[in-house]
Amino acid sequence: MKIIDLICSFTVSLIGICCAYQIVYAVIGLFCKGRKFDSAQKKRKFGIVISARNEEKVIGNLLESIEKQDYPKELIRVFLVADNCTDNTAKIGRDHGATVYERNDPEKARKGWALEFLFDRINEDFGIEYHDAYVIFDADNILDPLFLSKINDALDSGADVAVGYRDIKNFDTNPISAAYGIHFYRSTATLHRPRAALGLSTHIAGTGYAIKSEHLKDGWHFSSLTEDTQFTLNAIADGKKIVFCEDAIFYDEQPYQIKVMIRQRLRWAKGRLFSFLSCAYRLITGIFRKGSRKFECYDMFFYAFPKALFSAIISMIYPIVSLISGAFSVPTDPVAVVIKLFGAIATSYLGFLLIGAISVFRERDKIHCSSGKILIYILTFPLFDLTGLPIAIASLFMRVKWKPIKHDRSIKIEEIKKESFQRKP
Repeated sequence: MKIIDLICSFTVSLIGICCAYQIVYAVIGLFCKGRKFDSAQKKRKFGIVISARNEEKVIGNLLESIEKQDYPKELIRVFLVADNCTDNTAKIGRDHGATVYERNDPEKARKGWALEFLFDRINEDFGIEYHDAYVIFDADNILDPLFLSKINDALDSGADVAVGYRDIKNFDTNPISAAYGIHFYRSTATLHRPRAALGLSTHIAGTGYAIKSEHLKDGWHFSSLTEDTQFTLNAIADGKKIVFCEDAIFYDEQPYQIKVMIRQRLRWAKGRLFSFLSCAYRLITGIFRKGSRKFECYDMFFYAFPKALFSAIISMIYPIVSLISGAFSVPTDPVAVVIKLFGAIATSYLGFLLIGAISVFRERDKIHCSSGKILIYILTFPLFDLTGLPIAIASLFMRVKWKPIKHDRSIKIEEIKKESFQRKP
C-alpha cells in the first residue's frame, strides 16, 4: 500500500511542478503593463461574424457599436447567422445592413455548427479571402469604438489570431455574474497579460477574437461543446500565433442565475475535456518537434489539462485500494478524515480568495461596481471555483447539450462609456 500511496503522491506532485510556471505568470501579470502594438501599416478589410439564436433584445446594440467603430466603414461587412431563430433577430440584422443567413437545423443547434454553416456561405458568396480577417462575436457583445483599429494593430504585428480584452456588462447584478467577471479578470491578469509580456501565444475564450482569412481557407471545423478551446489547442499545435490585445475592448453579459450557471459550466467541463483529449497528443509532440512553438505547446497542454479532476481521481485511488485490500475493514478515523477534508476546502477557499482579490485589484478601473459590493463578491467568489470540481465530475456522467443563454441586459456602448467617465477621479 505504501507503494500505491507513493505513486499517487508523486503523480499529483509532478503535475503541480509542471504547472508551477503559472505562479510566475501571476506575478508578472500583477505588475506588468499591457502590451502596446505599433499602428498598423495596413487597414484590413474585416468580416464581422455573429452567431445568434433569438437575440432580438441585444443584437441591435452590438450592431450599433459596430457602426460606431473608428474605422473605415467601407472595410467592414457584418455577417449574421440567425441560428434556429423564432424571433426578429434576422430582421434586426437586415435593418442594420448585415448580410444575414438563416439556418434551421435543430439536430445541430450549436454555435460551432452555426459558424461552420456561416463560413461556408461566406466562401460561396464572396470567397473567404475577400476579407483579410474575420472577427467573431456573440450577440450580447458590444464594442469599444477603437476595437477594430486596435485589433488591426495586433494582427499587423505578425499574429495569426488576435484576442480582445473582455470586460463585463453586468458585473454588479449579483454574486454569480460577479464571479464570472472575476473569473475572466483573473484570466487577463494571470494568463493573457503575462503571456503578452513574454511574447507568448494566449488562449481564446468564447468571443471577441480575429482570425486572418488565410487560416480559414479550409473552412471552420470546430463544433465541440467548447469550440473556442478546440480551436485554440489546434491552432497552437499547428504553430499559429495568438496574441492578446489589451486595448481592443469588448463587453460581455454574464449569467446571473444558478441554473444557467450550472448548465453552462457543465458544458465547459465536458467540452474542455473533449478538446483536451482530442488534441493532447499533438500538443505533446509539439513540445519536442523541431521548429514548433515548444513552450507554447507545453503551456496550452497544461492550461487545458483537467488538473482538479485528475487530482481528485488520483486521490480516490488510495482509499479505494486500501478498503479492498483490507477486506472491507473500517477505514481510518472518520473524524480525522472530515477534519482533513475541511482543511483542504479551507485552504482552497483562501487560495481562490487571494487570487480573486489580486485580480480585482489589478483590474479595478474596469469594474463598474461599488467598493462595498466588490468586497462581498470577492468573499463569495471562491464558491465559483470550489464548485468546479463537482461540476466536472458530474459532467463525466451526464449527457450535456449546448443550449443558448438568454441575454436581456440591453445596454448601449454610450451607457458604459458614461459609467466609466463618472468613475474617473
